[in-house]
Amino acid sequence: MSKTSVPIPSGSASEGVPAWLSVDAAAWADARPGSWAKPLWPVLALLATVVAAIAMEPVPVCSEAVPCGPDWIGMVQMGLAIGLLYWFARLPELTLVAAPVLAVIVAWEELPSAGWASRAANLAVIAALGFGWTAAWARLSARQGQRRLIETTARAEQRRVEPAGPLTRGVIPISAGLVLCAVASGAIVLGLRAVHADEGQAARATRTDVEVTGRTDMSLRVRTDDGRRITVDALFPEDYTLGTTVEVLEGEGWRRLVAEPYDAIEWQLLALAGGLPGLSLLTTGYLARRRAAALHHGPVPALRVLEQMDHEGRTWAYAADDTAGSTPLFACTCVPVFQDADEAEIDAVHDIDEIDDVPITKTRLREAVMLGAPYEGAELSFITTGTDGTSEVTRTIGPVRMPQPGKAPGGHISADSTGPTPSQAH
Repeated sequence: MSKTSVPIPSGSASEGVPAWLSVDAAAWADARPGSWAKPLWPVLALLATVVAAIAMEPVPVCSEAVPCGPDWIGMVQMGLAIGLLYWFARLPELTLVAAPVLAVIVAWEELPSAGWASRAANLAVIAALGFGWTAAWARLSARQGQRRLIETTARAEQRRVEPAGPLTRGVIPISAGLVLCAVASGAIVLGLRAVHADEGQAARATRTDVEVTGRTDMSLRVRTDDGRRITVDALFPEDYTLGTTVEVLEGEGWRRLVAEPYDAIEWQLLALAGGLPGLSLLTTGYLARRRAAALHHGPVPALRVLEQMDHEGRTWAYAADDTAGSTPLFACTCVPVFQDADEAEIDAVHDIDEIDDVPITKTRLREAVMLGAPYEGAELSFITTGTDGTSEVTRTIGPVRMPQPGKAPGGHISADSTGPTPSQAH
């Protein structure tokens, strides 16, 4: 790593901008939520409790009195549980809405009629949802605290980010999300139509008492009172004992058990397969677009920092006085707002910091002006020095991410971690 940072060209926007010093950056880093709020713990808690609740749930037996059928509430429960495993980690905003909804559904649907073991498992699910909601709230509160610290450090210094063309941030995930949500909506509509059609056929059909004479994996062989031997499809043939009497509905070219109405499971699975990623993409795109719009539609905090690009193309930010690049604060992926340089030429750049008289490379520490407040998921812009030595403006094309403790660009160990740094090891 280069010990000398590349300065911003004179006359650029850096004049008058306060520096983000290590003491202020440390306070900003300390404002992050505690380790208890890491997404891993709510994810594991919800996964374990949902598995236990499913294992403890009594298996329903289909009968003429209580027919089986499409479980739309169960589909919603399954969808929210699966979605929250991802939303806990990436979309705490969606967690604040989805977790209470699922908790209410579990309390309303599962607790009243469950046995003590199933009730205990479902109470654990509600507790895990509460834990996940609290962790998401802590993460969002920490973001607000970090924004306030940045605004306090920047004092009255505000800069405006000049937009480069129309705002396109979030267009792709929003478009993809709309398509997937449309697929999910279509699947629900078609599933409801199929259920309605089955109910219509059942209303016109004739009920016949039959005796179960045999079973296969997916059907029953039965005998009617007039001696006819027929086969009827069954979702749970093991529930029907040989020699017992069951009711069958018969119409023109159509036959089914009274206890097993049409189950729209295929349409429900399609709805989940489209709706879960669709909702996630819509929320991700909306948040990215809103944050990018806030960055470009008004003055934002401005601070001088140091930045460095690693060999994987990520930009790492450091405090302005951390000239050794020992403590990375956050990472993000940035692209130039005006791409004047040849792409092939940029891709061919390698880290050659050991040589002092080589052209400027992006893997060296560079002075930069950070526009916007960094926090997990934020959108930022930077004014820095390009490879040709002139001022360059970059913007994030992905959310800001906090580094793992002790990790620095290129896999180096930062100075604040346990154990020697690469330079100390020699």
